[in-house]
Amino acid sequence: MITLGPHPLRMLALAVTLLAASGCVPVTVNVYFPQEKIDSAAGSIEDLVRVEKGEKPATPPPAKKDGKEGRVPASGPWLALLAPAPAEAQIPDLKVRTPEVMASIESRRARFPQIQQWKGRGCIGENAQGLVEARPGQGCGAEAGALIDAENRDRMTLYRTLLQQNNMAPSELAKVQAGFAKANRERAQSGEWIQAQTGQWTRK
Repeated sequence: MITLGPHPLRMLALAVTLLAASGCVPVTVNVYFPQEKIDSAAGSIEDLVRVEKGEKPATPPPAKKDGKEGRVPASGPWLALLAPAPAEAQIPDLKVRTPEVMASIESRRARFPQIQQWKGRGCIGENAQGLVEARPGQGCGAEAGALIDAENRDRMTLYRTLLQQNNMAPSELAKVQAGFAKANRERAQSGEWIQAQTGQWTRK
């Protein structure tokens, strides 16, 4: 007896099943941004929180680079144009001006003067997770605690929105929080509480 292989109808059913499966299963491609990109986006957002609506945030001076990195060859600046672009240049910037992100920024902006007032009293500090935290200042009351809760809700909503809208993996949340913690440490006023990455609290 000669075997002709699988039945044609079975092969057709298998092909249809495979095509249907390939069309129905969503494929999620996560984007992994370098910490420098996250830090830059966090700084831009924190600058927006700190300005009045309609004003433009101040442009920070360009960061200085140590060593040979970033220097133009002595043989002529035109040679730099012939050099291959670094891999990081191909990574897109984070989306930071979406309606959902801007809503969180506006909510935080409205609360910012009160947050600063309590920071000045030593009642609120910036921790290493990109959140505000109660500190043992003078005359701290329940109002400071309510502000901390509301501010941290907005911040976590903002961080998770950035992850979602930039196709970042949930595991990248710690990097986003670290970027915002750094931005807030850098923008803290003299005498305000800040927490280093080591966990140590100091007054700036």
